[in-house]
Amino acid sequence: MRIKTHPITAVLTSAYLSAMLTSSLAPIRNNAIFAAAVDPSAAQKALQSAVSGLDAAGWAAAVASSPSPSQSAPTPVPVTVAPKTDPVMTDELMARLLKYTSSLQGKGGVDAKICKILELCDGTQHMPLKLAESEPAPGGEHYFGTPLDAKSKDIIILVQNGTILEAYLTDKTRKLRAAAVLDNGAVRLIINEKAVEKFKAELTLWAGEALTLPPTGTAVAGNS
Repeated sequence: MRIKTHPITAVLTSAYLSAMLTSSLAPIRNNAIFAAAVDPSAAQKALQSAVSGLDAAGWAAAVASSPSPSQSAPTPVPVTVAPKTDPVMTDELMARLLKYTSSLQGKGGVDAKICKILELCDGTQHMPLKLAESEPAPGGEHYFGTPLDAKSKDIIILVQNGTILEAYLTDKTRKLRAAAVLDNGAVRLIINEKAVEKFKAELTLWAGEALTLPPTGTAVAGNS
């Protein structure tokens, strides 16, 4: 911190000393210096002249230049931004998907080799499904399928990426029951431990899709 001399104090002191020095020196006569008495009226006039020379603007500027001890620099308020979280599949969101898919008029299907290895058909023909397709997403084309039989509890999530078709078998409990992949005509099962992360990613994707669907009013709508 620096201590500042107030401007008006310096001006008044300088003017007073000037008046004192001017009136206290007498002319040199006969090679001698005589001290003359200080004229009070002359000093008073010098002070009044110095004060009258300061206008309102000068006074305001002097006050503004002096920091106020009662004021301190504002402290920035930290802004906390909540990290974006992925949607989580719930009973209600699953119910929305089931209700929406069951209402579709058209139908699709899954390759006979996939449905056979998942033990959903005998493998003699493709298995028809009600298929909902997601909006374009990374990793290929994504489908949410249910069998035509309204009593079935099965849900098949499919991901088509070029010649590779991944299939995840689940139900409204959202547990992975089985996983398989069809690659260039060859089909094989994938153990759940290796398939579970991709399966969870699909659930997240479809949870986001379900958020855009109207509420069902019950978490047990659709196949139960």
